[in-house]
Amino acid sequence: MSFARAVLTWRITALALAAIYAIAAILGLLADFDRGATIVWVALLGGGALLIVLGNRIFNSSPALAGILASVGGAAGAFPLFWLILVPLAAAALIALSVAIARQSPSAT
Repeated sequence: MSFARAVLTWRITALALAAIYAIAAILGLLADFDRGATIVWVALLGGGALLIVLGNRIFNSSPALAGILASVGGAAGAFPLFWLILVPLAAAALIALSVAIARQSPSAT
């Protein structure tokens, strides 16, 4: 896979996961959870989505930091949605792509 193709795949996967996490966080607010569960649910999913979007935004200036942010965000958001199977697999793919891109990046030293 070429570097440009890997970056495109990473961006699409990251934005798709961020959208899933944001939707799940909103649904968590509407669900009938107790207050503590709702806070944890929204914090993990909303925080994960925010970190992924931030990583996507700063990719051009710092690919390594973008990879770290997206990896942490992907793992944080996948934790409450582990029972969906596909979401943790997509998060694992995002983390693997983040590491591969950070290692191949022309600006990485």
